[in-house]
Amino acid sequence: MSFSETAGSWRVAVRVARRAAYRSKARTLLIVLMLALPVFAGTFLALSYTATYTSVDTEASWRLGRADWKISGDGLEAVVAGLPAGSESTWITYGHTVVRTGDTYRVRDYMSVNVDDPLTEGMFAVRTGRAPRGPGEAALSGRLASLDGVKVGDRVLAGIPPRERTIVGIIDASSELSLPLLVTGADQALSDSGRHALIQVPEGASWNPRSTPDTQVSTMHRPDVGPSAAEQALRTAAFMLVVGFAGTQVALLAGAAFAVGARRQRRELAMIGAVGASRHQVARMVLANGLVLGAFAGIAGVGLGALAYWSNRGQVERIANHPINDGAVPMLWLTGIALFAVVVGLLAALGPARAAARQTVRAAMADREAVSKGSNVRWLVGGLLLAACGAAAAVVASGPTGSIATVTAGTVAILLGVTAMAPLLVAVLGRAAGRLPLALRLAARHAARHRLRTAASAAAVCTAVAGSMALMLFNAAESTESELRQPNARTGQVLVPAGVPETAAREAARELPMRDVVPLTVATEQAAAAPGPLYENGGLPAFVSQIVAIGGAEVIRAVTGAEPPEAAMRALRDGGAVAFYREHAPDGTLSIIDGASMPAVVVPAPDYYLDLPSAVVSPETASRYGLTASPGGAIIDVTRVPTEAEIVAANSRVLAAQLTDGSSAEPAEVTVGAKPLPGGRDYGAMFLVLAAISSVVTLAASAVAVGLATSEMRNDLSTLAAVGAGPRLRRRIAAAQAGLIVGVGAVLGAVGGVAPAAGMVAFRGDLEWHVPWGPLAVTVLLAPTLAVFLTALLTRPRLVLVRRLA
Repeated sequence: MSFSETAGSWRVAVRVARRAAYRSKARTLLIVLMLALPVFAGTFLALSYTATYTSVDTEASWRLGRADWKISGDGLEAVVAGLPAGSESTWITYGHTVVRTGDTYRVRDYMSVNVDDPLTEGMFAVRTGRAPRGPGEAALSGRLASLDGVKVGDRVLAGIPPRERTIVGIIDASSELSLPLLVTGADQALSDSGRHALIQVPEGASWNPRSTPDTQVSTMHRPDVGPSAAEQALRTAAFMLVVGFAGTQVALLAGAAFAVGARRQRRELAMIGAVGASRHQVARMVLANGLVLGAFAGIAGVGLGALAYWSNRGQVERIANHPINDGAVPMLWLTGIALFAVVVGLLAALGPARAAARQTVRAAMADREAVSKGSNVRWLVGGLLLAACGAAAAVVASGPTGSIATVTAGTVAILLGVTAMAPLLVAVLGRAAGRLPLALRLAARHAARHRLRTAASAAAVCTAVAGSMALMLFNAAESTESELRQPNARTGQVLVPAGVPETAAREAARELPMRDVVPLTVATEQAAAAPGPLYENGGLPAFVSQIVAIGGAEVIRAVTGAEPPEAAMRALRDGGAVAFYREHAPDGTLSIIDGASMPAVVVPAPDYYLDLPSAVVSPETASRYGLTASPGGAIIDVTRVPTEAEIVAANSRVLAAQLTDGSSAEPAEVTVGAKPLPGGRDYGAMFLVLAAISSVVTLAASAVAVGLATSEMRNDLSTLAAVGAGPRLRRRIAAAQAGLIVGVGAVLGAVGGVAPAAGMVAFRGDLEWHVPWGPLAVTVLLAPTLAVFLTALLTRPRLVLVRRLA
């Protein structure tokens, strides 16, 4: 066939497809929505990503401005004095200070910097007002202004000692927009803080700061500030995972929809074949549907995605936590995203096009459907081989030094291999249908007759469940470097820092659900470190405190939460010690670092605490052994875990006491004892959001799949109505179809979602598995149940009579 004949054939096919789409508005809208959804999401993400991460240099400027180096440590002045000629430098100070708004004192981060200096360009985003200049001016970040209810023109007390300052602007730190931050002018330090130098050397100058006996400095170089290769690889992996799963799901659902549409056009396609059209020309009629609808979905998805982005730029900036660049429009990306819908549309229509081309004209004119043919063994063997190849690739490339792209490709191959099992499961259910109730029997046999279409719908649900499971499992994995695994004190206890007067500690305790206040006196000398290896605490190493308290029964009660036994009190009276960990008195003797040792009785603490004493001796014993006593703060025992408002009130009392006393140049806050939940960790908003997204996608996929299946069953339902079936039967059949499709998809997704999570966890050597049972139960169990219930509730029970062809 010549090129002109091929072009003419495509022109006719596109015209027919356009008119068919106009006639079947509901089906057209359904397919366009499915194809446009990933295009919409991709456009929104592409615009957000390019506006947020413009370049590696832009990301570096959030922390370094235009500088080449950031230097801190001792001897900075000598380092700056030795810069090459033509270099530029500016000073910036980071620290913590006390800010008073209303009657409440709080500790806040602050920066002392010249925001208008050219070297700091990119480090700050001035929202309103201007940068502070004089000693009586300050600026707040947007987050801090909203937390404290302060606006430009208000006056606050800030600093140690506190000083009244006028707020002249709202300025955010580009590296972290959500940071509650106070900004003062250059050389306006508000507490003992770390001073840094930003340095820009002339282009081409070779200069490296080096530590000497007089200058001990730490450095941050611009090329090392941008995202690492591992971080960029994880971004790529996440993008491939999302795009791959979304594209697979859309192609599967759209393919099922095109298959239904092709069956509805059987007579029309048969008439075209009857007047002389070849099989290729008939196939082009179906492919043209994918081309037309894909092009329309691509244009609509890009337009709606761009509109959604421009309408929500502020929210995007808050989520990204970095300033966005409104001028960055990735036209090449947007073109590729729009073409993605066209490609997916053509791929989705490819299978139905081949089926339509192979059907005989006589069968199509008689409206006879060909039963799905295909060896179950072929699907089983193919799926197992694909999953095995993917697993092999993922295992070989896994680990911190492996290729995350290869791991991601391998895990996607595992998922595709698992989804290939869907036709086999559908066929097995069809063979077991004889033992099922009527509605389930009809749904299972109809699914088995069209198992490829049913399997495609179930695989779409599988990809939705697997993608959400993978992200949830990866986010649930905890870092083994987290210090929160070992509690600092008993749950809910409040620790008042050393240096706070006892009267202030008791005033702070009145703001809390207090049971007792235990002022601590500790020995300057510590207990000797425990011998042997570190001790395991829930699978991780536990560090034993070495603090030796000087006191009596009140300290034992504060550490153990129980009354001291008589043996412990006798040991204190007899000049011995009470140890709270057997590691410090393995042979009944407590050793002090300076060489002193004394007999000890062990009263085990409930856990290994980082900030509570590990042993206690009486004042007389401390004096006998020459131990030096010093204030150690206070322990506030509580009847329940304090609320955030109570902690803020107690902190305000403690900070006010420090400011009144004037002895501390660095503010210190109370800390609250915390312990991880047993068997895992608490589920934050991210887990619940992912579970909700998976449930919504599963429900949407089930709705599309059930709608397509119901559309195909119109003849069967009409026959049932003709022989006297009740109107509620249609509702039960639809519910059974939803349960079958979503159930098969959820089971396969639960299996396939483990592989992508395992690949991403293997890439991070510091992660260990933790299963979020609650969100997973919502995804795997609740979503299918809800799909069945909603399908039964929303399906119209009326059975429609359909005229059959003679």
